[in-house]
Amino acid sequence: MTDHSVLVLGGGVAGLSAALELARFGVRAHVLDRDAFAGGHAIGFSCKATDHCVRCGACLAEDRLQSAVNNEHIRILPSTRLQRVHRKNGRFFATVYQEAQPIDPERCTDCGRCLEACPVPGALTRAPSPFNRPPFHLDASRCLRSSDQDCTACVEACPEAAVSLEREAFERIVEADAVIVATGFRPFDPGDKPYGYGRLDDVITNLELERMLRENGTVTRPSDGAPPSRIGFVQCVGSRDERLGNLWCSRVCCGSALRMARVLQHRDPSTEVAVFYIDIQSFGRDFETVLPQLQDTIRWIRAVPSEAALAEDGSALQVSYFDPESGRPAVHPVDLLVLSVGITPGEDLEETAGLLGLNPGTKGFLDPCEASALDRSDGVTAAGTALGPMSIADAVKSAQAASWRTLRFLQVI
Repeated sequence: MTDHSVLVLGGGVAGLSAALELARFGVRAHVLDRDAFAGGHAIGFSCKATDHCVRCGACLAEDRLQSAVNNEHIRILPSTRLQRVHRKNGRFFATVYQEAQPIDPERCTDCGRCLEACPVPGALTRAPSPFNRPPFHLDASRCLRSSDQDCTACVEACPEAAVSLEREAFERIVEADAVIVATGFRPFDPGDKPYGYGRLDDVITNLELERMLRENGTVTRPSDGAPPSRIGFVQCVGSRDERLGNLWCSRVCCGSALRMARVLQHRDPSTEVAVFYIDIQSFGRDFETVLPQLQDTIRWIRAVPSEAALAEDGSALQVSYFDPESGRPAVHPVDLLVLSVGITPGEDLEETAGLLGLNPGTKGFLDPCEASALDRSDGVTAAGTALGPMSIADAVKSAQAASWRTLRFLQVI
């Protein structure tokens, strides 16, 4: 154990991996996560194994979270944001704001009685991983008490007296010798795209499909709960889009969609899959073996769909596009349409960068060259998708590199 401590901004795969590497050398890590549950987007990803592991990386988030929660050198602060930061005598003094934590993680036994008793759907939610502490989150904005109604159903239902509605949000000062920015990314919001997201029930994002598979083990249509026999994937939604100014490739969408298609067809070989694409990017591990296996089982449509609409009889979605082979407009029917949304800069990345004296690059992500140029007068570095799109495995590598730069800065190694 050393006397050093590091402030890690972000509790996703990169942040947790960085904290674990620091803890391995006895350095304390304070992990701030703006979300209620640590683990980032990847904690909601599903395993895409068929008859063998396909190295999708989905299990890495849960592995990292389990290890971090049980590590005495790591403290995870959920629902916490960086407010201000200043330096004095070489140390960082970070003022952080943590939302009220009505559920005591030390008392909660994950019995779920509070969730059963809550009269408002969505006010209490269960964590995506059994390793999140506490395993439930109360959204104060949805709670009946937010509208001045007296409700103590969750308090009365808890046999361990783990719930207290009197706890309040508060600010605290966290001291640290260095900072690692691992604030992650924001998925592109496809609501303004002409695919009916948010308007048509059976249009979902790839992240929503991941969560559906993880939580339920099967895929169903949101509109009626029936299993879809025809699934369409639209690639590059929010990526490589000149009109949006998002010219970058998100690097993970092609591999994720293809692995998802493979696991869906493995579970039900009768499932028809169509992929609308610009071109297929081969980033990631094991890609060369995945693509050939799907050449004959997927319908490949090299086109950007113009729109998606409900068929007149309401039986399916109609995806309209210009067929490059026939040179004419065409329509492809699907029961479920999955939008592979792109990776965009985190919503608070610019503010965080300003507080720490970092400059976002031209794409809105942190400049990798600047963020890796850690010198002995600075103490700030970055990791993961705060630097730009990357896979889970690459985020882990990036975090390990950032932690080693920090360890050298602290003269631990």
